[in-house]
Amino acid sequence: MTDELPALMRKISRTTFFFLSLGCLGWVIYPAWKPVFGGYLIGAIGSLLGTWHLAWKTARIAEVAATGRRSRSGFGFLSRASIGLLAAIISVRMLEFNLPATVAGLFTAPLATLVLGLMSNRRRTSGHSSEERGEKN
Repeated sequence: MTDELPALMRKISRTTFFFLSLGCLGWVIYPAWKPVFGGYLIGAIGSLLGTWHLAWKTARIAEVAATGRRSRSGFGFLSRASIGLLAAIISVRMLEFNLPATVAGLFTAPLATLVLGLMSNRRRTSGHSSEERGEKN
């Protein structure tokens, strides 16, 4: 269990970096769409930062729970929401990029997490159906 989170984070980071590179290529190929691709890139970076923050908080809470102490902190929703809001403000107000593209970028890492999680869950349960019920051969 302890080695699953870093492996998942590496996959999420690679997937997000792949989409970031596609956004950079799109910006180079279609320079007229600079506000769209720029907004997406800023949103994807904010999304990745929020996902890294969530993974850090999850590992920290698991470590505290393993020692038997009680933690008063949660998963840091307010911090992650602030990261997303900061990415949107920088993208729209300072750099004058497209807001819908920024919001789409903010969904990149969570969607990658969802897809990769579903794929790993599907691989884990691809055994024989009798194994799930505990039937004897």
